[in-house]
Amino acid sequence: MRPGNLLHLYRVRVRARLVQECFAVVGIAAGVALLFASQVASESLSGSVAQLSHGIVGNATLQLLARDPQGMPEGLLAQVRRIDGVRVAAPLLEVSAQASGPTGSESVELVGADSSLRALGGALVRRTELEPFAGIGAVLLPAALARHLGVTRFGREVTLRLYGRVERAPLYEQLHERQIGGLAASPIVVAPLFFAQEMTGLAGRVSRILVEPARAMAGRVRRALVRVAGGRLNVESTSYDERLFAKAASASNQSTALFAVISALVGFLFAFNAMLLTVPQRRRLIADLRRDGYTPGTVIGVLLFDAVVLGVLACVLGLVLGDELSIHLFHSNPGYLGSAFAVGTQRVVDWQSIVVAAGGGMLAAVVAVLSPLRDIVSRDPLAAITVKEGSGAGRANVASALAGVLCLGAATAILLAAPKLAIVGMVLLIAALLLVLGLALDVALTLLSRLARTMTGAVPHVAGMELSAARARAIGVAATGAIAVFGAVAIQGAHADLLKGLQNAASDENAFTDAWVSPPGAYNLLRTAPFTPAQQAKLEALPGVRAVRVYRGGLLDWGERKVWVIAPSSEAVPLLPPSQILEGSLRQATARVRAGGWLVLSQALASEHQLHIGSRVTLPTPIPTSFRVAALSTNIGWAPGAITMTAAGYAHAWGSSDASAYNILLDRHISINQVAGEITRALGPASGLAVQSAQAHDNEQNALSRQGLQRLSQIATLILVVAVLAMAAAIGNMVWQRRPRLAKLKLEGFPRTELWRTILLESLLLLAVGCLSGAIFGLYGQQLLDRALANVINFPVVYSLAVLSALLSLTIVTAAALVIIAIPGYLAAGVPPAVALED
Repeated sequence: MRPGNLLHLYRVRVRARLVQECFAVVGIAAGVALLFASQVASESLSGSVAQLSHGIVGNATLQLLARDPQGMPEGLLAQVRRIDGVRVAAPLLEVSAQASGPTGSESVELVGADSSLRALGGALVRRTELEPFAGIGAVLLPAALARHLGVTRFGREVTLRLYGRVERAPLYEQLHERQIGGLAASPIVVAPLFFAQEMTGLAGRVSRILVEPARAMAGRVRRALVRVAGGRLNVESTSYDERLFAKAASASNQSTALFAVISALVGFLFAFNAMLLTVPQRRRLIADLRRDGYTPGTVIGVLLFDAVVLGVLACVLGLVLGDELSIHLFHSNPGYLGSAFAVGTQRVVDWQSIVVAAGGGMLAAVVAVLSPLRDIVSRDPLAAITVKEGSGAGRANVASALAGVLCLGAATAILLAAPKLAIVGMVLLIAALLLVLGLALDVALTLLSRLARTMTGAVPHVAGMELSAARARAIGVAATGAIAVFGAVAIQGAHADLLKGLQNAASDENAFTDAWVSPPGAYNLLRTAPFTPAQQAKLEALPGVRAVRVYRGGLLDWGERKVWVIAPSSEAVPLLPPSQILEGSLRQATARVRAGGWLVLSQALASEHQLHIGSRVTLPTPIPTSFRVAALSTNIGWAPGAITMTAAGYAHAWGSSDASAYNILLDRHISINQVAGEITRALGPASGLAVQSAQAHDNEQNALSRQGLQRLSQIATLILVVAVLAMAAAIGNMVWQRRPRLAKLKLEGFPRTELWRTILLESLLLLAVGCLSGAIFGLYGQQLLDRALANVINFPVVYSLAVLSALLSLTIVTAAALVIIAIPGYLAAGVPPAVALED
């Protein structure tokens, strides 16, 4: 068939079904938009970390990394440069800090470098100078950060709180996008190396040395770097930070990916329902073309043209809507990850996100249009319009239900034996849900039929017959609500269980102190920023203060994980988090850790390194130190894992007496509000430390946990909204197309109110079957996700069955859709009887 004829035929067809085509476009666009927006939000986090890493390291492929916040001697740089095969070696000093100015405050990464970094060609320094200040200390700020802080003019000072110090640095220049590209949205402060060392008090120290080996010399250079490291430094590729972040963000990314798939399914089912309304016209078209002698290949080509036009329009609209959603709703919020990684605010839209979203949209369009494929390739040219015998429908329902039971059994096996395959288990649950919907609808219709026998009205009889006559459409509508409620119940339930577990972990981590004194700022939420503990005696002398204990903590790079190390004083009570111990005796473990030489390890870390209670493990600390495992715990809310030891054990393994915080214990009947002012005055304005009550710190941790999981709640809400609109539109359109049938019932004597009640009963039955099935399977999915969060990622999870949440989602979707349907249903019930006599 020639292109001109193909286009003309399409125009004629689309005029006859314009409303249905528009519904299909909107449905696919909704799926594409949700899929695209959730991907962009997820990719923006890892993308911003990758952009910053690439912008700094440039062409370097290897790095020598310090294991200690105090860094390593700068003198090692000369040794590295003497290694045969090293083309460029550049030092870096990187320190987390809190930057503030006249109009705002922000957690930042201070990056100190010298002119040798330019030789690596990274975007951060390609068009900037690192030593343009004639020996005078000054900093460079990305333009967005400068505006936020209110430090935009040359010479204006930004205040940096870091390492228990307060430093002020004048602004030399703002860095704009034309200079550093996407890094303009990164939270960084750039300074010459000597000035960064001066501000931090780390004279002659660097955090890492970036190395670009000569061609074909990478292996030799790496071996030489390992010798320089001497077992006290790490030698890694320059992509190491990206891998660490990917591990830390894996739980969030997997949850977002699962919700994206569910979102897409809801949108595509919306489209499928709209396309079902055009199936009769397409079947007649297929029969006409086959009768006119066109081959099955030509007929498929005609339908594929429909699919391409439909898919392209839907994908363009969906990508535009998804882009707006990613800007205004699905913000890439780093949450707790911002306390360990420099995560920017830039949106990162890569080609993979566009391809996945658009590919899903095109696939949905093709599947929907080619649904009568078996009739197209049949030897009978009129197969598409031949009435099929319905005797096999019951057997098909039973077969589908049996397949659904098998999928449910496989999901149960994953729940019990392999929770790490939770995503596969969720897919199996969705498949089981869809496969049993037909049987669930048949059961509901059977119950309705039996109920109708006890009633004198005709409404239940007519409703049952109408649903039976349009069974495929009915299942499509029910499936839309089922998938939406399933996703909302499963992930919102697991989300609530995780938040309860995180709240318990935060409570445990603040139980051994009344107040914290530490460097302030969101970057230090985990209490890992070191400082010299020079104020302990002064604080102990304050009235109302019973004791002041040194707390230590840090982040340890261990394999592909950035592990949180928690080290309270050995006198702390409780020393170990009581609700977080999974294996081992709390009393025995506490005694062993308090005595020294023992630690508590996250279960996931123990599994990865094949450790158990009593095992000896050597940690890759600045001074490699062996400990024995006293007990196994959850990850205490930090996805990569956590280790608990005493402050004395930490000081030995890190070779430093620096503190991360003071734990303030107050006399009985004394509140922190009574002594906070005295503590602040004792610290003095130059200390760079601040006082915070344990309850305030607990609340801050909980708020950040909620913030990090906020995107899941947003997507769940949007899914329910889309589901309500999709189901209401599908049922409303289906009812509107049945006006000739309704007119015929009017001729038979049915009044308008009775027809309206029939429509509402049909709608209620469809909504109830779909949403109730989705809620039941959603509760099962919640258990699967809980197991995965607890056993695989090792999060603290409080197991529950979110029955109230399920009932709420079910009620909201059913009631909202029914209210929307009531209006077009009433209008359709008012159809004139004469319509039944029209051709």
